[in-house]
Amino acid sequence: MKLIDFENHFYDQCMIDALIERTEPPYYRPDTDFITWSESIMMPQGPLLGKLLEVNEGRIALMDELGIDCAVLSCSPGAEQLDVEKSIEVCKKTNDALYALTQRWPGRYLGTAILPVKDVDAAVAEMERCVKELGFVGWHTHSNYGETACDDPMYLPLFKKAEELGIYVYLHPQLAHKSRVDDCGFPVAGPGLGFTLDTVTTLTRMIVTGLLDEVPELKLVLGHYGEALPFLLDRMDNRLTFLPNPKAKNKHNFSYYFHKNIYVTTSGNMSPEAFECTRRVLGLDRILFGSDYAFENPFEMVEYVKNLPLGEKEREMLYYKNAEALGVKL
Repeated sequence: MKLIDFENHFYDQCMIDALIERTEPPYYRPDTDFITWSESIMMPQGPLLGKLLEVNEGRIALMDELGIDCAVLSCSPGAEQLDVEKSIEVCKKTNDALYALTQRWPGRYLGTAILPVKDVDAAVAEMERCVKELGFVGWHTHSNYGETACDDPMYLPLFKKAEELGIYVYLHPQLAHKSRVDDCGFPVAGPGLGFTLDTVTTLTRMIVTGLLDEVPELKLVLGHYGEALPFLLDRMDNRLTFLPNPKAKNKHNFSYYFHKNIYVTTSGNMSPEAFECTRRVLGLDRILFGSDYAFENPFEMVEYVKNLPLGEKEREMLYYKNAEALGVKL
């Protein structure tokens, strides 16, 4: 059975070079092997950085061993937070490098665009180039860009362009800007809790501000089974119905958007209970396989998915048919 990996990360060397040049966060220092994301958050790299940079024979061999037929590659965080001109340069170089990979390994890799969001006009133009000229299948973005986030009205043209082009948007977590959990250390400030807090806040604001009503056909993808939102969805619907909220501009309740616009992946969450909750709340047709490589152990991720209690047709949906429905086809 075909297996499409909907979340598979990489860096091009140009991104690391840009981080080395910086004197303010985010920056990377090879001598200490840390990426400093803020004054209080340092992320150790160790073997992680090498895995993110290795995207040729080594990664293809790993995919073969795992039984992954195709990986949708996306640039890991940082490029959107660079100074504007450097961000434009790095995003274009990264997208060009990713296009070269899709050509070298046809059918094994598909590309998603990273965009210089701080210059919205440049980002719109780069998105169009990536889709129309490079054949990319989506736009991979993050839950914040430093002091701003994609729920800000200034970024609406990007979502309108994605809707117009018929591509999906993958909303990946990023460390929150000045979060109350920063001083708890990276594992808590990042993947343990902070990522979820920031992504849930961004998506909630996208709904409450009416952004998703402005792009009713947009397809939005979240990792980690929707960052715990399937568990919270009923209560969010209930409270928005029960309590008047003149600040809310959304035309529908929260669950409407999860059944109309939003998909989720398995990435980075190996809880059978989380899967069952997500399936019951959203339906299996909204869930896609994602390994979250290189931030998770891919062998454990694949083994977990193989052991989920699914029939053959359900497994087909999770493994590749739901991805194909979003335009990701081998």
